[in-house]
Amino acid sequence: MNKKLLLMLALFAACTLQACHSNSSGDDDDTTSAVTDTSKNSTIIIGKDDVQFVTNMAEACLIEIKIGNMAKQKGKDKRVKNFGAMMVKDLTKGRRKLDTLAKLKKIALPDSISAANEAPINALSQKAGKDFDLAYLDKMSNDYKNAMAQFKHAAKYAYDPQVKAFANHHLMTVQRHLDLIDAIHSTIK
Repeated sequence: MNKKLLLMLALFAACTLQACHSNSSGDDDDTTSAVTDTSKNSTIIIGKDDVQFVTNMAEACLIEIKIGNMAKQKGKDKRVKNFGAMMVKDLTKGRRKLDTLAKLKKIALPDSISAANEAPINALSQKAGKDFDLAYLDKMSNDYKNAMAQFKHAAKYAYDPQVKAFANHHLMTVQRHLDLIDAIHSTIK
């Protein structure tokens, strides 16, 4: 599977983030990004790992919404169809919250799925019936295990307190989805 998939990304390397306390510094700190908010004439400083987490999760939402819709249409088992519908609902809501956070932090989010991340989706779309159900659940399981690792990392190490709070707040939802995936997967063989 493509490691670039947002939910399939490995844990971010743990690092200590240092804040830039001055705009006058000419140094380019690799751990933070400074964005000037021209409406308030102020600078927002956010960790680059935080930006990466937010953008990764935004694309992940798009991916999971797309394959959730696919599961609603192509799933053979009713539980897979229902789970796909729940994914669309939950991740649409999650994406809206992420959009709000990104707007506040001046983070540009992707509005489409990258070409590299389309390949596994296209492969999934070629499957049908029980083969689709199993492939969908396998993909979701892998995606959510990786998402859980990213959320835990952001909840512990995010530089920005609002990014950290977002990750903490959604950890239980990610775990609940992973538990449902495992429960459904264990009954379909």
